[in-house]
Amino acid sequence: MKFLFSIGDTTYCQAEESDVPEEFESSVGEFTDYYRTDSLQDMRERLVRMYVVKIDGRIVGYVTLAMAHIRPDATEEIKEKRVNGNIPALLISHLAVHKDFLRRGIGTSLLDLVFAIVPELEQWAGCRYVMLNPRDDQGVRDFYVKYGFKYEPNFEGDMENDACLVNLESRRWADSS
Repeated sequence: MKFLFSIGDTTYCQAEESDVPEEFESSVGEFTDYYRTDSLQDMRERLVRMYVVKIDGRIVGYVTLAMAHIRPDATEEIKEKRVNGNIPALLISHLAVHKDFLRRGIGTSLLDLVFAIVPELEQWAGCRYVMLNPRDDQGVRDFYVKYGFKYEPNFEGDMENDACLVNLESRRWADSS
């Protein structure tokens, strides 16, 4: 693991492809399965970067980030956000908290970590948005909205699968005021 920083007994690291995932169990089975079976392969293939939060050396949460773009069949509301014909974005593909550490601010810490590293990725890859497609769970949706994500209709003919976006330019202006 590549050490990023620590705050008290909490350590933030970037997982490297040579890392073997430690035991981790989310309250959502698919996030546990992804962590244990597919995350290393995705890192090796350079599809994602994984970041973890550790407390006293134990992984209590992870987030995976991937480069993405808004699809060409996006709704008009999203097409208006194009930059040079494309809408580059950073995708939060997985964000999970260990089942024993729910409702302790770990999810918020992971989002804070994402937005702490976004300026580097924004400059390197031209990202304009951070996006995700959260599970259809009102508590999960409320969590992201509270953090500043906005739900927008995503693709024509697929209005039920909204995109959840943060406009990085708007966030920069809000952070500077």
